Parts: sequence; C-alpha cells; structure tokens
Amino acid sequence: MQVKQGFRAIGYINNNSTYLNDIRRLCGDMVSYQEIDQFVSQQWAQKETACPCWDKDLQPTLSSNGDACYFIINTGYVTQDSGIPIYGGFSTTRPSALGEGSWSGVLIGTERDILDQWGSQNTGLMQYTYMRDDWFGNIARVLNRLSGEELSEEHWKRQLDEDYRKAAGQDAIGVFEANNSFSYFRLSSNTMDGQPLWAVMDVNRRAGAHQKWYGLGICTQMSLLDRILDTHCYRLGYFHFENARVMNVFLEELAEYTMDEPWSLSTPGLYPYSVLRNYLEHTLYHLLYEDRSAAPDTPKKVDEVNGKLYFNSGLLNHFFRQIIIMGNKEEWTVDIPVIGEHTFVMLGSPRFFSDQDVEITNVYDGAVYKVPAIAKYFTDYREVMFNAQLPISLNDSHIFEDGVERGRLPKYQQEYEQVKDDPGKKALLCARIARDFSSAIERARLLAERNYKLAIPQYWMETNEIQYLLPIYLGEREENGRPECALALRLVQTGRAPYYRGATILTLDMAYNNARLLAKPDVFWLDTETRPEPHPSNISK
Repeated sequence: MQVKQGFRAIGYINNNSTYLNDIRRLCGDMVSYQEIDQFVSQQWAQKETACPCWDKDLQPTLSSNGDACYFIINTGYVTQDSGIPIYGGFSTTRPSALGEGSWSGVLIGTERDILDQWGSQNTGLMQYTYMRDDWFGNIARVLNRLSGEELSEEHWKRQLDEDYRKAAGQDAIGVFEANNSFSYFRLSSNTMDGQPLWAVMDVNRRAGAHQKWYGLGICTQMSLLDRILDTHCYRLGYFHFENARVMNVFLEELAEYTMDEPWSLSTPGLYPYSVLRNYLEHTLYHLLYEDRSAAPDTPKKVDEVNGKLYFNSGLLNHFFRQIIIMGNKEEWTVDIPVIGEHTFVMLGSPRFFSDQDVEITNVYDGAVYKVPAIAKYFTDYREVMFNAQLPISLNDSHIFEDGVERGRLPKYQQEYEQVKDDPGKKALLCARIARDFSSAIERARLLAERNYKLAIPQYWMETNEIQYLLPIYLGEREENGRPECALALRLVQTGRAPYYRGATILTLDMAYNNARLLAKPDVFWLDTETRPEPHPSNISK
C-alpha cells in the first residue's frame, strides 16, 4: 500500500491537480510534486512548532489547545517578487489539535493571502453551512440540468456565494423549524420554464461542528413548498391520507382495479406499488400545471364540484372504463418565512371510480358535462420520436463519477471504491468509463436507427420537457446481456443545429418509473417483470 506524503498525508486535497501550478506561479520556478512532498512532510513531522494555527474566529491559537480550525504549513518556496514564504492552508469544521482533525485544503499563497481568503469565507456560504469543495461538482450538474445552462463548477460556486451574501444582507434567509429543521435562500437562477430555484440546507448534527447547517441542495420552489407541506400532513404528492395504512390500502385496491401491469419494482428498499405512487403523484402535479397554464375559459382538468375535486387518472380498468379519482378539496394556508403566506390545495380522502359508476355519472353526464381530460405532455407525436440522425453530446466526465457514486453503474462500483480517494486513479477510471460510454452510445444510436421504439420518451417534471431514454450496453455484445443502465437525453435547440445532450444516468427501474408517466413501456429492454435476455432479432427490428 502506497504511503501518502506531503499535503496528502495531512488531509483531503480539494485541488490536487492545481496546487502545484499555484506554487509555480507564485515562485516563478519549475518545482515538482516530489520536492514539495519531501519538504511538507518534514514540516508536518514538527507541526507543533512549524505550523501556525487559528481558531474558528481566526484568532491565533496553539496547536495543542484542541480548538484549531485553520493552520498553514510552509512549502519551502518564496514569492518571486518579494521573497515572502509560500504556504499551504488547511481548515476543518471540527476544532481539534493538529493531526486529530478532519482537515481539508489546500489554499496556496502567502500567510496574508490565505488569512484573507478564510476571512472572506467566514462571512460567506462556506461559513454558514458545512460544505466540502468536492461537493460542488454534483451541485453544478444539478444547476446545469435544471437551468439548461452549461456553466462551470467554479461559476456556480461563485454564484451561490453571491446569492447567499445577497440574501443575508436583505434578511432573506428562511428558517423552517420542524422535526427536521432546514434553512433556505432564493437563487438568482430559474428552471428552464421560469420556476424559481432555491438552495436548501439541513440542520447540522455533526458533533462539535461550528456551522448550524449542513450541506446544500438545489430544488425548485414547488419542491421547497412540498417539503414544508410534509411537516403538516401525511401525503402522496397532493393526495392527503389519514395515515400510511390508509394510503397503502388505496394503492393496493387501485392496482387491482386497473388493467394488469407492473406497479411495483424489484429494487430493494422501494415502497410497495412504487410505480403507481410515482404515476399518481406526478400525474396530479402535471394536471394542476396544465390548469395554471391554460387559457381562462379552458375546462379544468382538476375539476371542483360541490367541494370535491375530480380528475381523470389516465388509467383504464379491466372493462376498458376510465378511472376517475375523487377527493375532498382541502385548503391550508401557511405563513412561510421569506416566501410569505401560501395556500396548499389538497385532495383529501381520495377514492376511485369507473366513469360509469353512479358517483361519476351524477356529476358528468357525458353530454353537457364531460369527464375531465387526461394529462397531456406533448402536442405533436414528433415530440416523442427519437431522431437517431442527430448527434449526441456527452462531454461532462463528472456524469460518470456521479453515476457510480449513486450506484447506477454497478459494473464499475467495486473498482471505483478502490480508487475514489486517489484523484489520479479516479480520473483514469472516469476517462475509461467515458470511452466505454462513447462506444456504447454510438452502438445504441445505430440500433435506434433500425428500431424506432428502442429510445423511449420520458417526461422530466422539473424542466417540463420530453427527454429520451437510450439503453446503454457496456458488455462486449448487446445481444448477450441486459443494458447496464439508461442514459437520459434532452434535445437542445438553442445553437446553430439541434443535438441531444446527456442529462443523467438512470437505473433500469428508474427509467421504467419515469417512462410510465407517458405510457406503459413495451420495449424489450425495459420489461420490469421478466427483463428477458435480449435476442438479436429483438434488437435489430
């Protein structure tokens, strides 16, 4: 096992690939990793006297006091213009003595430069919530996906800090006190369809941490409101149930009432009837979205009659009758910090009926009053037809690291666990995955040219767009196994010519769940009941 030396022996290095260049730039000399490692290791061996320390308020402290949050270590080089020593700076969120903390770095500069950077952080986002620099890669991917932008990790990091400082200066940081308290502030970016984006932070439960909040998630305003709604009732989307037992009975009975199809997935840990849960929740969301976006005189798809709400589930029963869901209209007004008063409209105590049941025919006679229309996700069938002639772009190597970390690429999981703490080896693995994907995407595109049903559409609610799911085979031959995963592609038409852009990697169960919103998938590679070994004749037709 290779022994870590230099900065790597101290703690986690956020900028492993750039700190050497930073030192070269300041000193004007071509130094090497080996030279830096040797000198820093010597300094670290006598850290009690060689490494100046500061506490959480950036007040000088002794290395042995146990309250150090920051320290610097000499690199052995000086600036070329003024001869001032160049240091590497490390910090931690758990005050400790040197050698005992969970240190991360490394900031390169003079002592004054590094202290100024830390001082800036003390009033910025990194001081407000516990964050590691390597988390910003995932955050940037989420922001790019939701906003439709193609901006760098460094851009989003600066933008988030600016948005935080602006919110703090305007007293516009919300704190929602509940069983699981969380904090949030508005971002300056929106989703592609104009919905506000928010940063959300959970309460910090780390022992000895000096930040009250932990991490940072990006969500739409609807998702933020949903989280607040979770503190008020037991719900499935905008369905309100008395408790989990009542909801499970409703789902079980509805699954038996509908035409036969797989409403549960095999993934361990998922709720029963997970496909049906997802379908109902997002169908009602979309119907309400359509109603909000429709012209004033358009018939409502979530219709209110005598204090009850009715909507067409889009499902059919065994007699090919439409299934209509009815529930009590419930309105709750909540005063939400920063956002203000918001009224939640819920469908309480839901029940389902055939469109021929008396409970429905008494309200909708079929002539004067017609049952509400089903959800509509597209206006032209060409919107759900994949064009295999268009190029596919997938140049963000982080998408593969994210896919492995989330367990969506099991083929590489074991190897990734072995190299994830070594930036060099991890980069080599991600590069190999990228090459494997490039080959798999081209093969899938050729197959899609010969089978128009191979790439299936999905609706992505957060961006209100149709995407396409392409099977990714990472074996030697497609006909010898199942796809490893599905790649979600979004059509980009903002440049000189249209093309598809890789959005995210999904497991096959996730792909089925998403595709089911539009229609029951009938392609061989997404058969959740059996997932048979594909046969060459299935692939080429």
